[in-house]
Formats: sequence, structure tokens, C-alpha cells
Amino acid sequence: MSSESGQPSGLGVRLIGPPDADGEYIGLRSSAGAEEIIHLHDYDRIYSTSGLYERIVQGLLRCTSPQIVADALARTLETLGLDPAQIRLLDLGAGTGLVGQLVAERGVADVIGLDSRESARRACLRDRPGLYGDYVVAELTHPTDRLLAKLTALCAGALTGAGAFGGAHAPPEALRAALGLLPSGAPVVFTIDEKWTSTDGPGAFKTPLAELTSSGALVLLERSRFQHRVSTSGEPIFYELFAGLTG
Repeated sequence: MSSESGQPSGLGVRLIGPPDADGEYIGLRSSAGAEEIIHLHDYDRIYSTSGLYERIVQGLLRCTSPQIVADALARTLETLGLDPAQIRLLDLGAGTGLVGQLVAERGVADVIGLDSRESARRACLRDRPGLYGDYVVAELTHPTDRLLAKLTALCAGALTGAGAFGGAHAPPEALRAALGLLPSGAPVVFTIDEKWTSTDGPGAFKTPLAELTSSGALVLLERSRFQHRVSTSGEPIFYELFAGLTG
């Protein structure tokens, strides 16, 4: 199955249904008619064209995680009696900055981006200049003491992660490290594909989430299921939302 959509930049976008072997693909067609087939998670290529990621993922694939996370953060701050203008938010898996934009629209004035890709930082600075007070390119899977010291010095008081965890994305170790950067009582909001919250193994979160909540390191206020997006074949993909605070 495939579908097409025009692009203001002159690029046509064709969604290519996922093969069983290695996931979803898209076709990018230039105004001259040449088509480039790339993997949906070829972020470096997608980020290189302004607005292309949002056009594909938010537009054609109807991704809702950024809005779900921003709204849940607003609810969590209200529940905790915190002023969004007074918190410093660490946005893990910041990408092109969509979550940063959405939380800024909800009153959060101080946002730090963290992503493993330099191409994401460049795209964010290009498309949303001035949105983040700082944007760090690093991975939290096996953080060095130097990186942890750098991130701790930024004094984040809240955390978001829209689709940043699970599978080929950040593993449980990254979530534990991120929570460790925050003070007790800090708001935390993130989403994970439900296939990773209900299983164990590489990249899976069932037992790690249970351990975080049972130990009190993460106190959940809200856990719910929602449609994250559709696949390139049009099938719904469901994630879970987690909203709470550090213990």
C-alpha cells in the first residue's frame, strides 16, 4: 500500500507499506520526477529538509505524541501546583523541537533539548531558532560522568520524552539516567509504544517500569493508552502515556 502527498518545497511524499523485514519506507519525489526511497527512520536525511519531518510524521502519519505529552505536562503541573513559567524542562529526544514549541505555547519558558543526533539539533536551530535555551547532543544509555555533570549543572526541574523511549530509541537505562538528573517531586511525562511496555528484552520496558514505580523513583499520576500514529500502511499504532513525578 502507498499514498502520495504534495510538498510546498516541491518534494512529493509517498508512503510505502512496511515490509515484514525492516519496517516502513517513504518515497521522496523531486519536481523533476526522480524518486528517492528512504527508511522512515532515516532521520538524518529527513531532518535535512526543512519541515519534512513534520509533514510526514505529524501530517501524513497523524502522530499525536507531542500534543499528548504537552497536554499531559500542563495537567501534571496544574495538579502539582507548579507554574509552567517557573520550571526548566529537559526535553529528551527533542528532534526538530515540536514538543518545545507546544510546551512553550502552554507557558513553559525555559526548555533544554537533548537528542542523540546532531542533525536534529541543526534542524531545530534552523526551523525553530531561539526556542531552546540549550540543545545538547548526547546519549544517556551509557552516560559518562562528564556528561552527567554537564546535564546536572543545567538544573532541569521537569522531563518530557515524546516517543523517545523503547525499541530502537532510548532504552530503560536512559530513562533511569534522565530521572536521576531531576530533583525529588519533578514532573515527568513520556510516551512509549505499548509493545515495549508489555514485554521484556532488549529495548523493552515492562519490568523496568515496574521497578521504577515499585521503588518510588517514579510516582505515576496518569497512565493511559492512545493512538500514537498510523503506519505507512494505515494501521493504527498505539502507545502509552506516563505522567507523574520523581520520588
